[in-house]
Amino acid sequence: MGTEMTVGEIMEIVVADYDFYKNSNGGITLSGGEPLMQLAFAVKLLKKCREKGINTCVETSGFITPEKFSQILPLIDVLLFDYKITGADEHKKITGVSNEIILKNLDMAYHSGIPIILRCPIIQGINDTDEHFQGISALDQKYPNLTDIEVLPYHTMGNNKRISMGIEETLPNLNTTSPELADEWLKRLKRLNCSKAKFG
Repeated sequence: MGTEMTVGEIMEIVVADYDFYKNSNGGITLSGGEPLMQLAFAVKLLKKCREKGINTCVETSGFITPEKFSQILPLIDVLLFDYKITGADEHKKITGVSNEIILKNLDMAYHSGIPIILRCPIIQGINDTDEHFQGISALDQKYPNLTDIEVLPYHTMGNNKRISMGIEETLPNLNTTSPELADEWLKRLKRLNCSKAKFG
């Protein structure tokens, strides 16, 4: 699924909306999936946007070597950084990979001065734990200049897409989070002095 395109073909589409970006302070966002899995392509596209004076944003899980991650930092205006679960063992259990590199990259990005929005997907029964909420709050304290901390309650909107792509459901029997539960999660973070927490 999808369409293969060159950097030039994408830039033709992007530049067509240049006046809109200029008037709204908008720009482009590379998201996914994980856009940094196509790092060389992402770097080329971001450089072209820089040349045109178009604002750039990247959404990433941060799971990439710091050496490679550092290549995009000078090319972006805003970073959307996913923070999925607290604790190295739990992170590996749930996602299949360690969070060591992820946390190193978050620290690198923060100290580069790039505005960062920390995005925290919360799934009932998976990562809605005291440890994780305390971990989110700890990052708020450690990095006081984070732009925002966005709480993203789980929803099932991606299920049909997953089915159409033939991808097996890895978290079966999950329902969209109720507004009441989502509100309670936000209150829990506020009680932990996570002042920037809000719904994304």
